[in-house]
Amino acid sequence: MKPFDFFKKASQFITSEDFALKDLLKLCAQALDADRVSFWSVKEDVLFCEYMYIKESEEFIGGLLVKKESCIELIEYLESEGILISKEALKDRIVSKCLGEYINFEGTKAVLIAPFLREGKVEGFILCERADRSQSGEKDYVALLLSASVFLSYIYERQKVSFTVSLYKTLSSVNQAIIKARSREEIFQEVCRIAVEVAGLRMAWIGLLDDAGNLKPVASYGYVENYLENININIHDEKLNKGPSAKAILEKAPQINNDTETNPTILPWRAQMLRRGYLSSCSYPIKFKDEVIGSLNFYSDKKGFFTDEVVKLIEELGEDLSFALEHIDLLKNMRIMYMIAEQSYEWILIMDTDGRIIYANPAVERISGYKREDLLGKTPRVFKSGFHSREFYKELWETLLSGREFSAIFVNRKKDGSIFYLDAVISPIKDESGSIINFVSTARDITYVRQMEERIHKMLNYDLLTNLPNKNSFFSELESAVEKTPESNFVVLLVDIYNMRGINATFGSNFGDEVLKAFAKNLSMLPGFCARYGNDEFALFKRVDNIEEVYELISGVFKAGELNIEGHTHRLGLHIGISLYPADGLNANQLLNNAEIALRKSMEGVPGSYEFYNREEGERLSRFVKMEEELRGAFDRNEFSIYFQAIYRSSDLKIVMAEELLRWNSRTFGLLQAREFIPLLERIGLIVDVGYYVFDKCAQIIKEYGINVPICVNLSPLQLQREDLVEKLCQIVEKYGVSPGYLNVELTEEVIVQDIQRAKKVMEALKKCGFLITLDDFGVKYSSLSYLTQFPVDYIKVDISFVRLVDTDEKIFRIVMAILNVAKTLGIKTVAEGVERESQLNILRDIGCDYLQGFYLSKPVPLEKFIAMLS
Repeated sequence: MKPFDFFKKASQFITSEDFALKDLLKLCAQALDADRVSFWSVKEDVLFCEYMYIKESEEFIGGLLVKKESCIELIEYLESEGILISKEALKDRIVSKCLGEYINFEGTKAVLIAPFLREGKVEGFILCERADRSQSGEKDYVALLLSASVFLSYIYERQKVSFTVSLYKTLSSVNQAIIKARSREEIFQEVCRIAVEVAGLRMAWIGLLDDAGNLKPVASYGYVENYLENININIHDEKLNKGPSAKAILEKAPQINNDTETNPTILPWRAQMLRRGYLSSCSYPIKFKDEVIGSLNFYSDKKGFFTDEVVKLIEELGEDLSFALEHIDLLKNMRIMYMIAEQSYEWILIMDTDGRIIYANPAVERISGYKREDLLGKTPRVFKSGFHSREFYKELWETLLSGREFSAIFVNRKKDGSIFYLDAVISPIKDESGSIINFVSTARDITYVRQMEERIHKMLNYDLLTNLPNKNSFFSELESAVEKTPESNFVVLLVDIYNMRGINATFGSNFGDEVLKAFAKNLSMLPGFCARYGNDEFALFKRVDNIEEVYELISGVFKAGELNIEGHTHRLGLHIGISLYPADGLNANQLLNNAEIALRKSMEGVPGSYEFYNREEGERLSRFVKMEEELRGAFDRNEFSIYFQAIYRSSDLKIVMAEELLRWNSRTFGLLQAREFIPLLERIGLIVDVGYYVFDKCAQIIKEYGINVPICVNLSPLQLQREDLVEKLCQIVEKYGVSPGYLNVELTEEVIVQDIQRAKKVMEALKKCGFLITLDDFGVKYSSLSYLTQFPVDYIKVDISFVRLVDTDEKIFRIVMAILNVAKTLGIKTVAEGVERESQLNILRDIGCDYLQGFYLSKPVPLEKFIAMLS
């Protein structure tokens, strides 16, 4: 899986509330073809494996621990260098010192590690393991892991917001329960219920000490399953006071068990806890008038759940519970209620039956910015922000006057005019006769949580580099615009920056980023809605009244490509694809698909081109899609065949070589030439298998028919990237007992320049094995005489575009003659392909071209006819 494909797939999932860390690890394993992928978090003293995805069993495990002190060098390396790649993990001092025992046990050979950084510090890392040393496509692997690290940040931010909201709701719910509770038993039961239902714990129970020191359960909630029936804890009995509950009471401090499977203090209860899924637990002492009278006990189905943040929540719950116990018998006393309100961190507002404020606690002052004296006698309309509708307030009062509570998120305005958010519950207070005498509003300030949500929303819907909306936002806006004003006309433009990769390679990625930002800024000043649609693609749409407005927008886009960066002017080459609503589509999906078709057509021209979508182009794309579907089964249906085009010696026109040409006899499209389907084979990943099939078939034909002239076989770029290419080709000729000299490997210049060093290495290995090598399409794209001196080339093919004009264009004639002279000087034979006229043949013979190929001499023919021609 390529980095862009991984990023695209992860981007689709990241917006789902269900997409979590496990999903990300599994996706990484699939993309990287890894045996195991895990996430390790950095704790205070240890490195903790939160989750590990095992490819072989497709299961997740966790809970592995490594001492942090042995991993300091690894952490420092990740903070300074980022990605760590080790093809010999056990020989890598940094890796083996930290993870050596583990990777040796698992048989890991190679590792890739991507850190999860927050403010420059490593908070965790993704570890990718392989049982072999191969790291082909290493740049892609690094890019994938960096992408995974980015998405891990998204997940953590979202989980942090969700968890923060959960903490707020837990505290808020407990405080409301304490205010309303009429007995100790009611408080205990509510605390257990809230811990499970709101905080997400698996089980909670509260135990109180009797006179003999036995801890007796008095309240429980959640997945208990008879766990408490046979529990036996006594703080005075040395055999029964070793567990967390007893130690919390004896030491008057919380006791944390973050791993039931390994914690020795849990041994007497381990089997029962694991059977019920209690993978971690926490006990907290309950105090009453400075005396410990029992313990709060919480159980989670997650290892490592009780972090410092969670323990702080439990401590606050414990303090609130202790406070409530001390004052339970006096809760009806207004003075005590006043003290609770004054000391509460939560917003408490009391109103009379007319809705006028008669009490506001200090938290109201702190959150709103108003002094208490400014609020008394006024209504809560003083906080009105204008965000809520008249229907919202109507529902509020109808609910309260019916005697029921009203809960909602309120968007209010502070005294200084800024916005704040309250998660509030407004309750009607009744007297003994059931009449409403007051209204009480209790709330928690969630402004920070909302800001975090907005930040995540921006991360998911905006491009972080250019600050433009991203592809998802563009699609939503276009869809909404069409739905709201279906009677309007819209134009959609997709814009591609030509050779952005070359800009990055020439001037550096930092300069490339500045180019993208400058272009985005210019585009954003045009009328309409614009977005960053891809790496080097942008999109715009606009409502238009006539075609003149369309051309004005196109002109504006080209003008936006004139950039001024660091005092220098740069003009971008742009291609534009255009679709129109409603002519080219009735929804966003159709309009964008058709604009992409137009953009593809535009990219066939020079930079500065633009194309409108047309139906013929759409039908052509549909044909390609159908061909792609058919190709996936063509190999299994044995629909491929090989044709041969003879190559003649120019001096006597004798056949001395032939080029294999693949044909596809499709059940749907009939007999197709290679140029019609080879790009599709490359796109769907079958080109490597088909390429080996062709090579094997040619070797078999040479052996079976005793062919004594070399056969030229084309190699694709994807084949050249395979580490086992030379080995496989050598095995094929050995299998049939054929001399490698009868197989001429053809490589195009375009293939070579993608990775010159690798191409040179492969060509030298092919020559060592005995194969002939031809450089195809010479003279068209990247021609350099240095190639002819660096590479072990036997033949070069003068490109067909030159041969076609050699007898009509003086400049072309001189270019071809120059190529032939250089080749002759270097001892390289020349082949002219595409000879279609006698005049071309005569000229090429006269100026010294060694071999000729083309329709004038022979068209590609099936095997039987080729054998007859040789005879």
